[in-house]
Amino acid sequence: MLALTALAPRVNDAAANAGNESDLFVLTLPAAPHEGARLVPKFRVLYPPATRWREPLRWWYNHANAPTPWDGDPAGTVHEIRKALEAWTAVCDVAFVYQGETTTPPNNRVRDPRYGEQPDFVNVVGWGELDGRTSGVTWAWTDPGGDGNAITDADIVLSTILVRSASEMRRTGTHEWGHALGLAHSDFYGALMSGPPETNYNNLSSLQVDDVRGCRCLYGAPAASPAGYVCAPPPKIDFGIVPVGVPSAPRALTLRNDGNAALTVAARSFTSSEVSADGSCDAGTVIPPGGSCTTNVVVRPLFAVSFEALVNFQLSDGGYSVPVAYQGSGAPPPSPTTVTLVEYYHAAFDHYFVTHLQDEIIKLDSGTFAGWARTGRSFRAWSAPAAGTSPVCRFFSETFTPKSSHFYTSFSSECATVKQNADWTFEGEVFHVALPDGNGACAAATQPVYRIYNQGRGGAPNHRFTTDPALQQEMLSRGWIPEGLGAGVTMCAPL
Repeated sequence: MLALTALAPRVNDAAANAGNESDLFVLTLPAAPHEGARLVPKFRVLYPPATRWREPLRWWYNHANAPTPWDGDPAGTVHEIRKALEAWTAVCDVAFVYQGETTTPPNNRVRDPRYGEQPDFVNVVGWGELDGRTSGVTWAWTDPGGDGNAITDADIVLSTILVRSASEMRRTGTHEWGHALGLAHSDFYGALMSGPPETNYNNLSSLQVDDVRGCRCLYGAPAASPAGYVCAPPPKIDFGIVPVGVPSAPRALTLRNDGNAALTVAARSFTSSEVSADGSCDAGTVIPPGGSCTTNVVVRPLFAVSFEALVNFQLSDGGYSVPVAYQGSGAPPPSPTTVTLVEYYHAAFDHYFVTHLQDEIIKLDSGTFAGWARTGRSFRAWSAPAAGTSPVCRFFSETFTPKSSHFYTSFSSECATVKQNADWTFEGEVFHVALPDGNGACAAATQPVYRIYNQGRGGAPNHRFTTDPALQQEMLSRGWIPEGLGAGVTMCAPL
C-alpha cells in the first residue's frame, strides 16, 4: 500500500539532506470488497494526475506527546502550524477550516467489514516518534475520479525529536502541508517541495516559484491575486536523425496559460546555434488567460553527433526550459514518397476516418468493418521521413465503444500529452506531413489540412480532416469546431 516516499530533513542539519527516507504515503480507497489499497502514481509537480481536495480541508490538532517547547502551549503550537498552511493559501485558491483539538491520533484507521482497512476521514496534525532524520510524515488517501484524484483524508505526524523550534516547525510544517494538499516532491531542484527521487532535499522554509506553480495548478490562483502560469510545460522534443546541414521538419512547441491573468514572454533563447524557431512566442508575446502561443522549432545539425539543447523561456511567472534532442547524420536525406489517405464516413455514428493502410482499406470497402463508406475525398502525405516533414501520431480509444475512433496529431507536444492519457492507446507514427507556421500557413508545394472536432457529440469524440476550406465551413455550420493553428490547420500535405 506504500505509494510515495520522501524525507523532510531537519533544518540546519546538512547531513540530513543525504537520505532517501520517506515522508509521504499515499493510499487509494478500495473500489471493491477486499481489493485493498492500490499503488498510486507519483504526482509530479505540474504533471498529471492531479490530486487535490474537492472541498475545504477541515483539520484537527492532537496535542498528545508534544515535546518542549510546544508541550505547554497548545494554542501557540496551532498558531505555528496554521502559519505553515497559510503560506499555501496565500498564493493559491485552496481553503481550510480548523476544527479544534482532538484526541484522535493522526493516521488512525478503521476496519470496514466489506472494504477492509479505511481512513477515519478525520484530518489530524499530531506528534509521534519517527525513524532516522525524518522530521515529518504525511499520510493521504485518495479517491480516483474523472478529472483527477480527490484527496479524502490526510494526516501529518511531526517528529517529537526534531521539530523543536519555530524554524523547524515552519520548514517541516510547510513541506508536509504541501503533501497534504496534493503535491509530491518537485522534479525541480531548489523548491521547498524538492526531494527524492527526482531531486534532493534542502533546508528552505519559504515557498519558491515551482511550489507556487504546483499549488496553483491544483487549485488556481486566488481571485484577489490573479496570476498567469503554465501547468503543462512542453515535453522534450526529439527530432531523431537529421541530415547534417539540412533543416529538420519543424516541430510545434506550445505554451498555454492556465492562470487567471495574462502571461508575458519576457525572453526566449536557445543554448545552441543549431536550434531556431519562428517569431511566435518570442519576447513581448502576451498570452491571455486560457490562451496559448505556438512556435515551430527547427534544428540544423552541423556535425554527425548526438546533441541535446534547450529552448529557454523567461515568462512573467519565472523560467521554463524545453529540451531539444537530435542526432546529426552524414547520410543523404531519403527520397520522399507519398501515400493517399482515403476518407470514410459512418452514418450511424456521424463519424469520419482516414487511412492509407491497405489492410484497413480492404476491410472498410468489403464491410468487414461494418457501417463505413467512402466519401470520395482524400489527401496525400509522405510515407517516410523527409526534409521538412514531421511524423503523425495515431491513437485509438476503446473507452467510447461502439463509437470509439482513431485520433491523429502532427504536433509532437500534443502527441506526448495524449500518450499520457490512459484512455488512448498509441499505435505509432503512421505517415509524415509538413507543419504549418504559427499562423497556420503552409509552405510552397503543400496545402493546409484542416482538423475539425465534433465536440464529443453523440457520446464519443471524432475528428474530420480535409484540405477543402469550403467543406471545413460546412462542418462548422453543423456545430463542429476548428482545431489547430490559424484557421484550424494541423498539417501541410503535398500537392
